[in-house]
Amino acid sequence: MPSLWLFSRSLIYPLTAVLVALAVLPVGLAGWGFVSTNREQVATLEKQVLTRQSAGLAREIELFYLRSADRIGTVALALGQAAPEPRHGSAPPQVLRDLMQANGDIVLLRLLDVSGQGPFVQDQTLSESIEKAMSPLLDDAFAANLQGRAVRRDLVEVAGGKPVALVSLPLLSASGEVQGSLQGVVSLSRIEGWLTLESSPGVTVDVVDRQGVVLFSSERRRVGRPAAGHPLVEQFLSAPVRLTMSYADPWEVQNDEVLGSLCPVEGLGWAVVSARKMNVAFAALRAMAQRTVLLGVATALVAMIAGVGLARRITLPLRRLAEVTSAMAEGDYARRVSVTTHNELGQLAANFNVMAGEVEQTITSLRRALQENQELLVDSIRALAAAIDAKSPYTRGHSERVSTYAVAIAQQLGLEAAEVRNVEISALLHDVGKIGIEDAILQKPEALTESEFAQMRAHSLKGSAIVSSIKRLRDLLPGIRSHHENWSGGGYPDGLAGEEIPLVARIIAAADVFDAMTTNRPYQQAMGVSAALARLRELSGKRLDPRVVEAVFLALRAGELVPLGSVEVA
Repeated sequence: MPSLWLFSRSLIYPLTAVLVALAVLPVGLAGWGFVSTNREQVATLEKQVLTRQSAGLAREIELFYLRSADRIGTVALALGQAAPEPRHGSAPPQVLRDLMQANGDIVLLRLLDVSGQGPFVQDQTLSESIEKAMSPLLDDAFAANLQGRAVRRDLVEVAGGKPVALVSLPLLSASGEVQGSLQGVVSLSRIEGWLTLESSPGVTVDVVDRQGVVLFSSERRRVGRPAAGHPLVEQFLSAPVRLTMSYADPWEVQNDEVLGSLCPVEGLGWAVVSARKMNVAFAALRAMAQRTVLLGVATALVAMIAGVGLARRITLPLRRLAEVTSAMAEGDYARRVSVTTHNELGQLAANFNVMAGEVEQTITSLRRALQENQELLVDSIRALAAAIDAKSPYTRGHSERVSTYAVAIAQQLGLEAAEVRNVEISALLHDVGKIGIEDAILQKPEALTESEFAQMRAHSLKGSAIVSSIKRLRDLLPGIRSHHENWSGGGYPDGLAGEEIPLVARIIAAADVFDAMTTNRPYQQAMGVSAALARLRELSGKRLDPRVVEAVFLALRAGELVPLGSVEVA
């Protein structure tokens, strides 16, 4: 609401807003379009990079593993055809030493005869504890070899946390007879190194098996954990296909959105999962968006400063014109607009000044005519009231006095000037209905009969009927009709009580009673002022409104109400 109020108070704000919008919107739209377009391009590029990365790693792992296994197989085939059989304590054949030197990932080679004896070649980095931990697996594999079966364990976790693979092959003669076994242990640490090299801030690389367990990861804390709920791993478990997609990372507490790529490793039943956080992938775009925002803010500030200056220049003549029109609306018709330019606004100001001069002349004439009409109306009403009062020597000047008293009471009650004016004229006409009452009744010195009193009471209705035919005097009807109602009820003509009686009627009633008590009447001699005031106290809350009676006393003390004779305010 405050913004709407500001916009409604001055044209500077909407004009400045329009100028700022015209400056900022193109920058904002261009920046938004550029960022949106580049976001799509970056997303496509990131998908391509991740797809190539996962596919490349899968191929590297496949070649690395199968190359080592194939070399061991080739040596096993060659040794199976050779003789004599290996013996315990003999030096390892040169072919084993050559194989170890040619493939640095093979950390252990054992050439066993059917009795389980034979030479071995071991890398110096292979600790005795690891070899001891591998012994049960090697023995089981040897037993299988003796039955002519090859054994391959793609991943073995041994003490020390170093992952290795086991390849154990039977040595078969030309006739197919088992002559022994060739066992090789391949270190898979190279895979861990590749994953570490491929990782970067915001990028993780995992290798999972067909059970969905993480075998290798660029983040060690993930190794050995099941990848439950991971959308790419679930896809791999259901169908080992290549796939690149965005998803919420289930391994992150915040479930950050990532872009991931899955590629199976042929021949191993593994899969490579590369993932890159979207907030990292789009970091450059965010920086670009921030620069666009800063540029937009800077443009907005420049446009705002320029817009305010231009808007002030445009709206200054309009503000001056608005100030003058506001002054004229408040009654100051002498104000004029200063003409400082010769453009359309200057022409508007000049035309307005001409129009204002004509309006001022017209208003002055109307005011003069209105004042004359009001004076004529009041004079006519006074003449009519005097004519009615003149029908009886006892009531001569009564309406004029009641009007004077009523005005003093109304002013003491704090009524507005227009309301006081209505009280004054209503009081002048409060007995206008007596024009329809016979003179014999009005001038009768004795007490009126019941029939005569009924005719006398009808004067308030007759008065309101007479005045109601004059449109300009219809606001006076409440005072004329109801000035004989009693505060406690039982008055006439409507039997109103309390606040139901119009205030103007209650004021006229108090003034009427006060004048009746302080002037001579056919049925009574005039009371002294003190006695009349005491009687007013008695009538307060019965015949008269207590608040109006109190206003009578206040007006007397203030000297605003001056009755006939001396004033003694109790």
